[in-house]
Amino acid sequence: MDSAKKTDTLVTHLAALRKRLIIILVVNIGAAMICYQFMGTLIQYILNLNPGMKLVYLTPSEPFMAYLELALTCAIVLCFPITVLQIWLFVSPGLYKREQIYVLLSLFFGFFFFISGVIFGYFVALPITLDFFMRITVESVTSAVSIKNFVSFCNATLLSFGAVFELPVLVFLLSLLGILKPAFMKKSHGVLILIIFIIAAIITPPDVVSQVLLAIPMVILLELSMGICILVHKYREKRELLEQSNA
Repeated sequence: MDSAKKTDTLVTHLAALRKRLIIILVVNIGAAMICYQFMGTLIQYILNLNPGMKLVYLTPSEPFMAYLELALTCAIVLCFPITVLQIWLFVSPGLYKREQIYVLLSLFFGFFFFISGVIFGYFVALPITLDFFMRITVESVTSAVSIKNFVSFCNATLLSFGAVFELPVLVFLLSLLGILKPAFMKKSHGVLILIIFIIAAIITPPDVVSQVLLAIPMVILLELSMGICILVHKYREKRELLEQSNA
């Protein structure tokens, strides 16, 4: 009887997960199709980051693939609130009220930090990086960048910054779960900074400028995350003492 009940519960959860994933997929694909209609304008916004850059395409399908990739990236960013909402609707029924507040805060600030990372990447990191590379010239070689490679470079940079800016939210959740302690973060501070530069070298396009531009805000976010970890740890200690006194 218990086995059958557990099976029914599992099937119900899988069905709910499937429903949320389908909604996320449909919304993102629909948004990508809409964004694709404005790719000419969106490409121009990216080109404005470095007007001196000349783009070419090497195969007949390359402009289409570049437009499609950019459209998908725009859809992911624009539909992020809906994605967050669907995640919330899936996990919230199985949580206590206090846990619902924690998850809701994490999702809200996760959206805020993700958008902040994308904005930082667009207005700060990309212009500096593109300008740096445009200044590097080789005599007798004409500069002509493939549109597909250019769009992929911009997408990778923007999404990397968006993902990395989620660090404080991740630390917040791990601290609430008691997995991450302030003592560990203080002890491992130097190692964590080294890891940050290694991660920046892995997830950014293969150039030093992008890596440094990503590593600097990551270090700042690390310091912010340490403060969050300390505050959450103090909150957990107070809550545990209060629960023990009421027991």
